[in-house]
Amino acid sequence: MKPFMTIIVISYNMNRELPRTIYSLSAEYQRDISRDEYEVIIIDNGSKIPPQLEDFAGMDVDLSIYNYENPTHSPVAAINMGLNMASGQFIGVCIDGARIHSPRVLATAREGLSMQDRSVVAVRGRYLGSDFQRDLIEKGYDKAFEDKMLAASGWQTNGYRLFDISVFDESSGPTWFHPICESNALFMGRSLWRELNGFDPQFKSPGGGLVNLDSWKRATQLPNVNPLILFGEATFHQVHGGVATNGNLDTISTFFDEYLDIRGVEYTAPQVEVSLLGKMHYEFHPGEGFAKKDKPSAVKSRKMLTFVSKLAGQKLPPSAKHKLRTGYDLLEAIARRNPVEGIRKLRLEKYLIELLENHPLFDSEWYAITYPYVSAAGYKPSLHYVRYGAEQRTLPGPIFDATWYLDHYPDIRDSGENPLIHYLLHGETEGRRVRISSQSFGLYEPSGEQELCDILSNSSLFDPEWYVAEYPDVALSSLDPVIQYLRFGTLLRRNPSKDFDGVRYRREYIDVQKSGINPLVHFESRGKAEGRSYHPVSD
Repeated sequence: MKPFMTIIVISYNMNRELPRTIYSLSAEYQRDISRDEYEVIIIDNGSKIPPQLEDFAGMDVDLSIYNYENPTHSPVAAINMGLNMASGQFIGVCIDGARIHSPRVLATAREGLSMQDRSVVAVRGRYLGSDFQRDLIEKGYDKAFEDKMLAASGWQTNGYRLFDISVFDESSGPTWFHPICESNALFMGRSLWRELNGFDPQFKSPGGGLVNLDSWKRATQLPNVNPLILFGEATFHQVHGGVATNGNLDTISTFFDEYLDIRGVEYTAPQVEVSLLGKMHYEFHPGEGFAKKDKPSAVKSRKMLTFVSKLAGQKLPPSAKHKLRTGYDLLEAIARRNPVEGIRKLRLEKYLIELLENHPLFDSEWYAITYPYVSAAGYKPSLHYVRYGAEQRTLPGPIFDATWYLDHYPDIRDSGENPLIHYLLHGETEGRRVRISSQSFGLYEPSGEQELCDILSNSSLFDPEWYVAEYPDVALSSLDPVIQYLRFGTLLRRNPSKDFDGVRYRREYIDVQKSGINPLVHFESRGKAEGRSYHPVSD
């Protein structure tokens, strides 16, 4: 007799993770469903050591294993092979074979599929660990740590304990009531899979790119379907170096580019009405916002989560807060209606952050001390300045007078642009003036300053009158022009006279640029004797 449903599991180099996944689909582990109601088919997509039936000996599951003969970086062809081989009336696809299932995934999916022939049943995904795995990996989270964590949890006898050691992933959270972008256990009737034409083979990126998101979206847009998301059940991702799940921002952005090429429009999350199916179980982790099975209180849970988040925020070190902020930003970008726009915004922010952190006019340490609420909120100083510097009129450091820059250039002020970012990207090449903040006058005193000042004062190439006329803010400060040029001339790309182009001198002699030494000081103390040349500013 044909089974009620077939579960297709895709594997690729998952010798550690796959046995746990298959055990979580066994009749011994799954509750309220019998062994003869379903079959499990593993389609291996080119593993170095393909899985064998003996790897799963002793597991009470109707299991078959097949190897896809022409494996590619994308699992799409392997998935479609499994769809063609399935014998069940209903078929579930698990694109990632490294995911453990909670104990009533199959029974609750069966309930949803039995409601009507056109039901589409999805299961939310979670990461094992206390944070998004891409962030945990940077902190040292690895397979060995995860193995110990899983062994201590006792999940084999009570799979709901997995909720105690996991968090929602970006596509499925941050709560049970948010919409999802994909499902790593997607169930439909055989006729609906045919109507969908399976997974689209145009998606060729490693891991399939956005093919899983595309399949969920297309499935929910089929006519007269009944989209359901399981409540109180989930799949749990084991760390294994997967490209899609553990990829960085640049990798993820290429997936969105591929989607645009295939569909002709940028990806947006599906806007459809879905129903929740299932219930919370007494073993369920109360940290998910439900204190007891029979007394769920949204208000109480909201207060509890707010309290816990504030407490955690107070105790976390700045580096951990920054990681948490980065994770939430990525989640928000992916979950928004137009995630492409969100991803592009994050990429632009990343570029601007690197621009600031590599430039002496932005002082991260000074910014954090001057605006202590920034670190308390989990922001890196550079990220906060990129996002809120213009709006909040914060200063980027003690050198660049951002307030003067905006007041002096009304067009920049009226546009709402960030003053330092505008100067670095456009203002400098446009010949815009800057003024040194008075806060910096006592902060940047190079060692041996008097000796260096003597070198400049005795140089025929330093013209104090020309310098003051060329850079009017010099006259507004209490510093001697020689001292101001020594301390800030290199940072602000200023020249000491019309006869010596210090900017060009540093550009032509990379060793001078890398050393950070004042260009005229270098020429007078070394460059002249070494036969180095210089050029006038007008040349």
